[in-house]
Amino acid sequence: MSARTEQIIMPKMPFVKSEKFRVMTISTVASIAVITSSFYLSGTVQMMTRDIGIIFGILAAVIPLTLLQLKEVQRREGVDRHLPLFLLSLVSSIQSGSNLIQAIQMVPERNMGNLGPLLKNLKANISWGMPISEAFENFTKKAGTRMAKRVIVLLEIAFKNGGNVSENLETIQKYVTELRNLEKERKSALQPYTYTIYISFAVFIAISVILSSQFFTQIESVKQLLVTTHMSSTNVFSALSGVDIAQIDALLLNMAIIEAIFGGLAAGKIGSGSYVSGIKHVVVMIVLAVIAFNVV
Repeated sequence: MSARTEQIIMPKMPFVKSEKFRVMTISTVASIAVITSSFYLSGTVQMMTRDIGIIFGILAAVIPLTLLQLKEVQRREGVDRHLPLFLLSLVSSIQSGSNLIQAIQMVPERNMGNLGPLLKNLKANISWGMPISEAFENFTKKAGTRMAKRVIVLLEIAFKNGGNVSENLETIQKYVTELRNLEKERKSALQPYTYTIYISFAVFIAISVILSSQFFTQIESVKQLLVTTHMSSTNVFSALSGVDIAQIDALLLNMAIIEAIFGGLAAGKIGSGSYVSGIKHVVVMIVLAVIAFNVV
């Protein structure tokens, strides 16, 4: 039986049995439990408990899926990181007298990190007699990165055109290495902007906490004084009697959460080039905001 036929008849794992479905189920149950508990406790403790419970309930649903997605992002990053080493091994083998197919079979998998299992699968497909173009396509799908797709396209061109394959592969290897170096330089150059987002968020939190713990408490004291002394409505401080400090605190917390969401996503996009990576910044900022408004 050919590799193509074997690959077609292999059943695909149902979504309900996948790790993603299990994580989604557990996180959804945890989220519902946290939100339900917060609504129950908000009637006996305070209204802000409900808001905080909703926030952590949403985080309980988002964090597990985010961790799963970050794991996939790190896997793809590991694949791209080892592509220059893979190409360097191909160049070394071809310079020793091997053709491209033999060079692929000779590439070691041990020191290739996340690229190792993909190389093992590529070697197996080639050894089973799968056409090289189809084996490359299968490799690209499993890798799931634009860098891997570029490399495979260039390898196919080098394989089909023939000529000085060693020189072509060496050019590809230098090209991929240069792209990786440019990506590192981009991240290093943009890293200070991530710090700027955290600093601006910290300044907002600090100002909000100072207002809540110092200024608003004085307003509350004035309100109590107005009640106990029965001052007239024409008094200059009488307008403060209608100020709801709890609503202002809740408003400041909601503003901090909104800033955490957009600032965290921006930090992820700037620092890692992915909004998914920004969710970890969102979680950190939200936790800091909740702690600042309820502990400090």
